[in-house]
Amino acid sequence: MPKQLPPLNALRALATLARTGGVGLAADELGVTHAAVSHHLRNLEDWFGSTLVRRKGRRIELTPEAERIASTVNDALERIGAVCHEVAETARRPELLIACVPSFATRHLIPRLVDFGEIAPAIRLRLLYAQHGTPQDADILIDWFDTPPPQERYPVCLPLLSGHTRPVCSPAHLATHGPFETVRDIARARLLHDERRDDWRDWLGDNGQRSTLASEGPVFNDFNLLVSAVVAGHGVALCVETMITAELTRGDLIPLTDTLGNRERAYWLIATRAPSPAARRFIDWISRRMPATSLGKAG
Repeated sequence: MPKQLPPLNALRALATLARTGGVGLAADELGVTHAAVSHHLRNLEDWFGSTLVRRKGRRIELTPEAERIASTVNDALERIGAVCHEVAETARRPELLIACVPSFATRHLIPRLVDFGEIAPAIRLRLLYAQHGTPQDADILIDWFDTPPPQERYPVCLPLLSGHTRPVCSPAHLATHGPFETVRDIARARLLHDERRDDWRDWLGDNGQRSTLASEGPVFNDFNLLVSAVVAGHGVALCVETMITAELTRGDLIPLTDTLGNRERAYWLIATRAPSPAARRFIDWISRRMPATSLGKAG
């Protein structure tokens, strides 16, 4: 069991007296009368069974024991005050909840969030992975759509990036299993899939190929896993070109054709409810930070 403590108001009165140096000043700070401070001091002396205050005329001196108690109480009150201030400040900070599909989150949003934190440090950001096509209880959703989302349904709909896809593979896979110079060559390749197996079937069908292998091959239900697999040489993948700019620049991946897939697909920001000031600040920021040429690449 916790040890019994003296009356806390009396301890505070003693600590305030030690810090201010006078009963009158302590009473003014505590918002009580002089008599109330003296009453608290007498209660403490009764509780401890010893003298804590020596009165010499109008002057008051604390005993060494009283000085020790007062110093400890003042230190404790200062720490309590600091914690309370921190908690209150945190509670007053606006929170912004963003749900974002993993591909956009890891490859575009997170690398830019340092900038947002610097210009809006008061906004407490919570970033969650969103599953594509699943409703999210968030202030902002970033997801991809094959057709523009219904703008009459949402307070804000902002296109961010083209989502068109392009067949790619690693240099090692191309050297070992290529060439992949025609659509027919690609149709015979080891095709890698993300969660949508239909993308390869649609791409081949749009280009005059009806391959029974279109739905064969390993499936990776996360785009980042798919990119890791194709870079490692597992096969040929339809990748969102705006998501693999680093791999293309480094030469980790090689585009196999100029024939694109998913030409209408794009990543959109959606405000799922009326934007708060924090959400509006984020929307304004990301609209300036995304590349000006990020849409319309598919032609």
